[in-house]
Amino acid sequence: MIHKASQIKSFFRENFGSGNNQFFTLLVLFWIGLGWLGLLLTLFGFFYISILTIYVLLGVAGLFYLAISKTVTPHINRHTLLILLLSVAAIAVFARYSTPTIFSGRDQGSLSEAAIRLTQNHQLEFSSPASREFFAIYGPGKALNFPGFNYTQAGELITQFPLGYISWLATFYAFFGLNGLIIANAVTFFIFLLSFYLLARRYLQFSSALIVLLLTLTSFVFSWFFKFTLSENLALALTWFGIFEFILFLKNNNRLFLLASLLSLGLLTFARIEAWGFLAVILIILLFKHRDWKHLLWQVIGKKILLVSLAIVLLYLFNIAINSQFFIALAKGMLKPFTSFGAGLQNSTSFFFSFWYVIKLFFAYALFNYLLLGILAFVYLLKSKKFDLLLPFLIVLPSFIYLLNPSISVDHPWMLRRFVFAIIPVATFYAVWFLDHFLPKRPYFYLVTGLMLATNLLVFVPFLTFSPNQNLLPQVAALDQNFEANDLVLVDPLATGDGWSMLTGPLSFLAGKQAVYFFNPQDLDKIDHKKFNAVYFIIPDNNLDFYAQSGLLPRLTPLKDYQLETQNLQLANIGKKEAFSAAINLPTKQDVTIYGKIYLLKR
Repeated sequence: MIHKASQIKSFFRENFGSGNNQFFTLLVLFWIGLGWLGLLLTLFGFFYISILTIYVLLGVAGLFYLAISKTVTPHINRHTLLILLLSVAAIAVFARYSTPTIFSGRDQGSLSEAAIRLTQNHQLEFSSPASREFFAIYGPGKALNFPGFNYTQAGELITQFPLGYISWLATFYAFFGLNGLIIANAVTFFIFLLSFYLLARRYLQFSSALIVLLLTLTSFVFSWFFKFTLSENLALALTWFGIFEFILFLKNNNRLFLLASLLSLGLLTFARIEAWGFLAVILIILLFKHRDWKHLLWQVIGKKILLVSLAIVLLYLFNIAINSQFFIALAKGMLKPFTSFGAGLQNSTSFFFSFWYVIKLFFAYALFNYLLLGILAFVYLLKSKKFDLLLPFLIVLPSFIYLLNPSISVDHPWMLRRFVFAIIPVATFYAVWFLDHFLPKRPYFYLVTGLMLATNLLVFVPFLTFSPNQNLLPQVAALDQNFEANDLVLVDPLATGDGWSMLTGPLSFLAGKQAVYFFNPQDLDKIDHKKFNAVYFIIPDNNLDFYAQSGLLPRLTPLKDYQLETQNLQLANIGKKEAFSAAINLPTKQDVTIYGKIYLLKR
């Protein structure tokens, strides 16, 4: 037993050594292993918390053993302690002002619902009496009445999104319930912050790396998207940990760092398609460094890592088979004319106009200075042939295509999600590097970075404590009391005043009601009403004209008034043509009160 313990110590000291980078690598690999396990359980339809619990207990015990045995020893100096305290404090504040995004209508609600359904059903596919009725109307394909889901050939609902982030969310929901959705983002953001700082520290002195961290923490985009269950949160962690580990591998020629990078970016491929571009660049970098591809494959990478790579590829192909409708939709999107600029600006066919709109958006959110300085740093380093310093930029370079064609609706801050996990972090790092290099006198450097920090705060502070739909869920819970489990509840998309925050999700997957997003009056006569005790409608007063014009209103008996109070952001309403010429203003916070009624369909 003593001999085996000695072998374990020898293995880790030989392959990881000691110190903060090595302990950090092992710590993050524990979380990445949890991500891979959740993904495997999802793909094979065997998602049970008992299996996840066993992994967590074994992983924590292993990390504890390595720490107390001093096999891998972190060194907590005052700089490290400061970074840890700043990161934890920022995450605590961001989490304090976050509300689980579980309302249907947009990606964040659909991803949360898919994760919760996965924990409830232990597999991706599920159905309900209500969903089967609408499947009989529409058949396989996009489930229009259940945003974010598709119908399988057998009539089951399955998510239309990649599975990596869904399984990640489901893991934390399984342990912590709704709060787990926030904790899932807290873990990934912590990994991102430390990875990003350690990466910056390899190229910059402590004070400059600290400024990189401060500018990141006070940038609006990171605090804002932390509040939403969007795959960019997982991508932040996996991208920058993967880059950091790859650079450690290049510096130390240690395959375990390469394996850590591969496991991180490999997991990212199951959440974001951009990961394949990052991996391709890494392979190109290795080919340029070693020239001989045979030497690269067998001597540098090695058989074990090649086998892991093959396993990831095979698992990804299995993932395509499991989630085929997502990849079909993705392929269709990629075949669209590349010059279209998302749903909001399809009349524009010019890269220039798309780029100009993005630049204006960056100006509005105090991000343009980072983009400009970051690109200047890139040009300078490229001209100077300082390729070692260019490595992080080169790896995320494929994502810069989004500057020309974001392929996303133009409402903001939503649109910024295209840039949050790769472009904005890399621009922030290289902006500080540029200033650090060309302003060697520290007072000037601190003056300029201080001004950048101040501009950050102008956008960051007003929205820090704002949490969309903060008090909506308790009101929905009260509304839920009006229905039985076998009632069909048809919900108007504007029942909450916001089509992106519909009631159907939580009414269905939390309260267990047969709630459906209802938009086509003709569907009503195609439903077998006898399968349900009663058919109810939830309709806001300001949308009754729709039901009057369709002839439905006379068939509805008003039963009870409802009132919902919520908060959201309001954008100035401008047309498509004005979008290119008008200035972009930040959205305004508004309190919304919606009045409506619950109606009973007459038999």
